[in-house]
Amino acid sequence: MEKIVIAMAGFGGIGRIHQLAWSDISYIYPGQLPDIFIKGVCRSTVAGAEETASKAGFEKAYRDYDELLADPEVDIVDLVTPNSLHKSQIMKALKAGKHVLCEKPLALNAGEARELEQAAVESDRQIGMVFNYRFIPAIMKAKELMEQGRIGEIYSFRGEYFHTGYQNPSRPFSWRMDFEKSGGGALADLGSHVIDLLRFLLGDFSSVKADMKTYIKERPLADGSGKRESVTVDDAAWLQCELDSGAQGTIEVSRFATGTLDNLNITVYGSRGSFSFKLMDPNFLYYFDEDNKGMGWNRLETLQHYPDAKIPAPRSVIGWTRFHTENQYRFLKSIVEGKSFSPSLSDGAAVQYVMDAAYRSAAEGQRFSVSS
Repeated sequence: MEKIVIAMAGFGGIGRIHQLAWSDISYIYPGQLPDIFIKGVCRSTVAGAEETASKAGFEKAYRDYDELLADPEVDIVDLVTPNSLHKSQIMKALKAGKHVLCEKPLALNAGEARELEQAAVESDRQIGMVFNYRFIPAIMKAKELMEQGRIGEIYSFRGEYFHTGYQNPSRPFSWRMDFEKSGGGALADLGSHVIDLLRFLLGDFSSVKADMKTYIKERPLADGSGKRESVTVDDAAWLQCELDSGAQGTIEVSRFATGTLDNLNITVYGSRGSFSFKLMDPNFLYYFDEDNKGMGWNRLETLQHYPDAKIPAPRSVIGWTRFHTENQYRFLKSIVEGKSFSPSLSDGAAVQYVMDAAYRSAAEGQRFSVSS
């Protein structure tokens, strides 16, 4: 490939993060990839696409998604659209011969995920997921400890992800509060990250028992009409989980955690050691070695220890956008080298199956097996 041509579908706040990450890759990894060119964007309206293209410096404002896919120069579609569009847009992109990078979650439900997995089997295109927290050096270090056997048999684990901002009852209704358009609330939004991280570190889920809560059941429409819409998603969720390995643990997620910022926490206890990570303390992994327990918990500095990265220096403190850059860089590198990429569509589907089992469990009040 002489150059990699990308087109973006959607361009909200996370779209801007993706654009920043695409532009950073050539500076962080000079000479590692062909030139990266973001050609254009499509949005829900032509006017929106034209405004974005002008402000972002893109060459093209596509009238719609079909025009984007018809562009023979485009190699990759970057999907940063609402969850309800993911399935149809991925299907169309595969038929058009495009690679796809898709924001989480993959789809609305397990049924859609199964259809996408089948479509991927029949295609030679790459479908990558954005599970950017896999690419924190501290998490990469935890994965290394697991693979070296230094944690041993996993006894238990805890995953948490807390956000604030939904407590205000005047916050307007949006598609994120409509189950049919979002596929879920706090669990789909935040829990998908936690589930993926735990799968990445510890292996597949076997079963879940879940409880969920919607604190504010109606929201005002943003149009100022005074009308209200029913909220049909979870504001918080609690999962009791068992893995294929037999390890058991919990996941708790909430968008009603007053006073939090971006609190993603993972703790794992094993027979030979334990580790703990907090996103608000992202430069370090906390590790306990049972063979050297007299040393207590060790604070391992991880900062920006990325193999082959030229800037910033490994001693530099890490930032949130860097995780996205690494996720996107490795996706492109896999395409250029003709290698498989993880997190892939299959990883996105696996997360979807866990979430579906959790939603069924919360609705029916019993534990459900996780199956594809």
